[in-house]
Amino acid sequence: MEVQSRVTQTDSRGGHPPLMALLCLVVSVALLLPHEAIERALGSAPRLAWCSLLWVAVLSLPAPGRGSARWSVSLGLGLCVLGLAAQLDIARGFTPAQVWTSAWPTVLFLVLLPAAASRARERGTATRHALLWFLLVPGAPLFAYTLGRLGGVELPGWLEFLASVSPLDWLVERVSGGSPEPWLPLGVAVLLFSVAAAFSAEAVEESA
Repeated sequence: MEVQSRVTQTDSRGGHPPLMALLCLVVSVALLLPHEAIERALGSAPRLAWCSLLWVAVLSLPAPGRGSARWSVSLGLGLCVLGLAAQLDIARGFTPAQVWTSAWPTVLFLVLLPAAASRARERGTATRHALLWFLLVPGAPLFAYTLGRLGGVELPGWLEFLASVSPLDWLVERVSGGSPEPWLPLGVAVLLFSVAAAFSAEAVEESA
């Protein structure tokens, strides 16, 4: 019984790609197809930026309280897709330097953000991590877009800044052809990972 329990635990840790990652894979393949309708819809925007936005948005989601899916499995799928997207962009005329400018911050986002969610889940601090993630990653850009673009409201400076440091906002700028500096969004990713580690340490002390 003890051996069987250990095998079950090992299998659970190995995990499997969650449904959202598989859906990302399907959508990414569709974005990379040389179809006329896709070319018209995406235009000259780099495919790497589109796929990066999709994978970072999905893999950074706070981890559920239950389930055996492991983020590293999904990360492997995502990196394979991004590699294909990078090759496609180079074939379409982008220079390797332009591709690299988007690639290396994206890889760091895909490592730090899911790792933070996974760590928070393992230590039972997923709720606190989810609140901080929502504020810094999707929340501020969506709120700023709703007020500024749809509502026509002049945004306060603090909200513009909070939206601009989101990794997702940085990737949206890359999709639009902009070249913003990645340092502040990377700082947000490091912050989320560090806070998740601090939450984990606090949870261990409380349970001791």
